[in-house]
Amino acid sequence: MKLAEFRSLYQKELQSLHSENEIDLMFYWITEKILDKPESVLRHLLEEELPELEENKNVFLFKLIQLKEQKPLQYITGETEFYGMKFFVNESVLIPRPETEELIEWILKDVKNSNLQILDVGTGSGCIPIVLKKNLPQAEILAMDISEKALETALLNVKYHRTEINFLQTDFLNMSFENLPEFDIIVSNPPYIGETEKLEMNENVVKFEPHSALFVPDENTLVFYKKIIELAKLKLKPKGKIYVEINQRLAHETFDLFQNEFPNTELRKDISGNYRMIRTIN
Repeated sequence: MKLAEFRSLYQKELQSLHSENEIDLMFYWITEKILDKPESVLRHLLEEELPELEENKNVFLFKLIQLKEQKPLQYITGETEFYGMKFFVNESVLIPRPETEELIEWILKDVKNSNLQILDVGTGSGCIPIVLKKNLPQAEILAMDISEKALETALLNVKYHRTEINFLQTDFLNMSFENLPEFDIIVSNPPYIGETEKLEMNENVVKFEPHSALFVPDENTLVFYKKIIELAKLKLKPKGKIYVEINQRLAHETFDLFQNEFPNTELRKDISGNYRMIRTIN
């Protein structure tokens, strides 16, 4: 079989969902993983008869079915790129977004000393603490999540990147903080989307990404931020900082919540011009 035949099949079956360029991007990303060859090589092999194509025919067809179901490409391949690094992902963790890269960039620009105690609330794939540890090797980082499967994925990423992160499985909203150490930095990209917003979201996000990492009750959309503030009042060191990602629709409400407890609070826009981040200094 020829690779061009699979490419044509992908184009035909997915043309109602994606542009030609988008389909090509997905096709080559998937093919790179299946055949373990870079796109630059694959493009020169389009018209070649490759025995490994016949061997992997069912894999190509299964990936195509997943794409037709609008499963995110990152879940299909099992990996994504974040902050220039490879991370393993699956349906137990959110796919890291560019806005979170901006949050990390803010932290790293602020930090003058790498010998810090850092807490990540709702770590998911572990992308935030791993990037921070790579850039702040002297930091001691604790990352927590309610999901055992999410922490398994985070541990896989820690091993891949050969870093040291301490993990804690816990229900953050119902935990006691008295046994935690004090922290220089608390960072979080918590659930902040109200249930009614589901109707406006991309179907593939709602269908495949973990709801526990996305949604909060409409009647208490700021519940995680309230708990983070409760934690910070007990365990954030003097001059310590909180960095959180926020729902742009609730930006000013979230800002007011933090500023009422910590006057030195800043609301920041992302690269798209939306208010998506808050920093608080104790």
